[in-house]
Amino acid sequence: MKYITLTIITLISLVVSGCSDFLDKESLTNPSASAYWRTKGEAESALLGCYYKLREPIMSGAKGQSGNSLFWEALSDNALTTSNWEGFDVIMKGDFDASSTAGPITKMWTFCFQGIAQCNFFLKNVDRVPNLEKADYERMKGEALFLRAYYYNELVQLYGAVPLSLELENLDSNYQNRERTPKEKVVTEILRDLDTAIGYLPNVAYTSGHAVQGSAVALKVRVLLNNERYEEAAETAWSLIGADNNPFALHNNYAGIFFGEQSDNKEIMFSVQFKAPDDYHSLDQVIGGRMALFPTKELRAAYEPGDPRLKMSIFEEGDPWVYSTDNKFGQEHSFAEGQIPFVKMAIKKYVNTSINNASGATTSDQHFVMIRYADLLLMYAEAMYESGQGSDVRALKALNEVRQREGVMMPERTELTREIIRNERRVELAFEGLRYNDLIRWKIADEVIPAISYDTKGNKRKFRAYLFPIPLSEMDKMQGLWEQNQEYL
Repeated sequence: MKYITLTIITLISLVVSGCSDFLDKESLTNPSASAYWRTKGEAESALLGCYYKLREPIMSGAKGQSGNSLFWEALSDNALTTSNWEGFDVIMKGDFDASSTAGPITKMWTFCFQGIAQCNFFLKNVDRVPNLEKADYERMKGEALFLRAYYYNELVQLYGAVPLSLELENLDSNYQNRERTPKEKVVTEILRDLDTAIGYLPNVAYTSGHAVQGSAVALKVRVLLNNERYEEAAETAWSLIGADNNPFALHNNYAGIFFGEQSDNKEIMFSVQFKAPDDYHSLDQVIGGRMALFPTKELRAAYEPGDPRLKMSIFEEGDPWVYSTDNKFGQEHSFAEGQIPFVKMAIKKYVNTSINNASGATTSDQHFVMIRYADLLLMYAEAMYESGQGSDVRALKALNEVRQREGVMMPERTELTREIIRNERRVELAFEGLRYNDLIRWKIADEVIPAISYDTKGNKRKFRAYLFPIPLSEMDKMQGLWEQNQEYL
């Protein structure tokens, strides 16, 4: 099956653009599709539209854009940004309120509901395709359900209660009187979608950019952990980890997962895929040359002595570096577009270390990894520990498998503690956009974030709240029906 690319048929482009704002009446127009849904090929093309919003730069990367999803790390204690791209710097510092128009606050709401609308459009119409083989029907429906669950999980983690829509919207929808659905009910629907997806999707390795059964299993574990359903999370994770036909495995080169060895990589369970020369993004330029995002000293201190993942994830002074006249990392001889800040480090993970891409003359097309097997193993270890099963040998083995992959080979842990598990997640998954959600679900963000400096003066961040505000534009449309999240009243 071919890579998912931006080449999506005109009908799907119209559907996506027509759903530009979930709660805007004009966006609820149900496009006429009387001449569509005639063949498997048309259904496949429509399915690609369900993936489309994952290709926004704030969710992964995009051609012609000046940022990418790595900026989410700046909201955690792993990274800081010196750029004002999409207002991540404002949220990082905690200088925002209910009227903020920062991209993460406004665009995540919009993009996720656009994705949900496309999934609902597909699910409403796929039954119309004549003579569709059962295996194809179930696979495609499973992908759409997985994606709807993915978008909704992002929403409830960021905003809490959100309007739940499981049907195709149209002009007759009573959208202006729709209440925000309690988070617990939305989570129930997310898990229902994922259970169906797990039953429908093929149990094969992830290769083509299309979700597979393992993608849905791992996402279900993430959702269960987010909602402190630890025993269920452990059981779900083990259903794949302990299976004889588990198609996933740790890759033998940690750095290759993110650049150079992504094709048919058995560790990657879900990603947003790109393919140059026509389908690319600017990650190398933004992270490598413009240098808009940087590791924190606190993340650097989290690595144990001798952990090789440090040198595969972070540039430090004196490291080989193509952006300097002496080929060594540091500001003194740098000709990179950006300035290296007080932390005196830069992000290496994902970056092609052999080229100078400061001008954007070359293109980046590595895939943005959204879920991988090491994450599943660590989620399993955490779920086992938090459900009172931390002494189970399977839990400790899962964590040690990650630590002792070929090329890492850190000493085995002999016991599990909460601190050990959380620190292992931090260093293993650094710069993968997961740390902020981890701090939120562990309910320690209000302790951790205010201890992090964001400039040379030592100014500390402020932690505003565990939820984002509902975008002001949406609150205005609802004409007093909705109450803003409590922290922003």
